Amino acid sequence: MLINDTLQRLSELRLAGMAAGLQEQLTNSACAGLGFEERLALLVDRELHHRHDKRLAALLKRARLK
Repeated sequence: MLINDTLQRLSELRLAGMAAGLQEQLTNSACAGLGFEERLALLVDRELHHRHDKRLAALLKRARLK
């Protein structure tokens, strides 16, 4: 139940990349062996990549390339 609340709060904070990364970490058994700092770093990296990809997609859409 705590995970569902956390995922909902991440969505409310508009941290979709972190929410997706957390869901992936929960399903991936390889992440279980990582420490807190390492898992947090992965979530932050995921959020940064998500925002970069979203910004790039918006720029490409606005460019109206053929």
